[in-house]
Amino acid sequence: MRFTEHLPENCIVPTLWSRDRGGVLHELAGTLAASTGASLKKVEEQLSLRERLCSTAIGEGVAIPHCRVERLRQVMACVAVSPEGVDFGARDGRPVRLWVTLVSPEQDAGHHLRMLARIAALLRDARLSQAVLSAPSASAIRGLFVRAEDAYLASRPPRNDLALPAMGL
Repeated sequence: MRFTEHLPENCIVPTLWSRDRGGVLHELAGTLAASTGASLKKVEEQLSLRERLCSTAIGEGVAIPHCRVERLRQVMACVAVSPEGVDFGARDGRPVRLWVTLVSPEQDAGHHLRMLARIAALLRDARLSQAVLSAPSASAIRGLFVRAEDAYLASRPPRNDLALPAMGL
């Protein structure tokens, strides 16, 4: 399953307005709630709970907020950019300028973890982050992620993430 299949253009925010962690989480939750039909309050609450456990800022100006939401019907991702950056509690002390947020159905932990791993793998390439930060539109940002994921998948041997090992049943 591709990460970018869960990243519609209407879930890309080229310019966040918020200047603090709570405001950013509210904007991200609002974007995701509007796209999934989930409750804004529930998505924001779950993202905030996850953030209180430990900051999802991974350094280098990037954060990957994520949570699982009860009664959510589908996995959905959101990408957002803040030109000035926001203090998000990163270990390196740098303000976050790029958020890639993931929400998943509560019962789908395995898929949630695979999507987080894919997001982290894509963001290891600092060139992607820099390109996203300077992209002029949601369409351009989505295109950057699609091309990055295409290149990532082309460099890996084929794998069926949904296959289960034979158990002799």
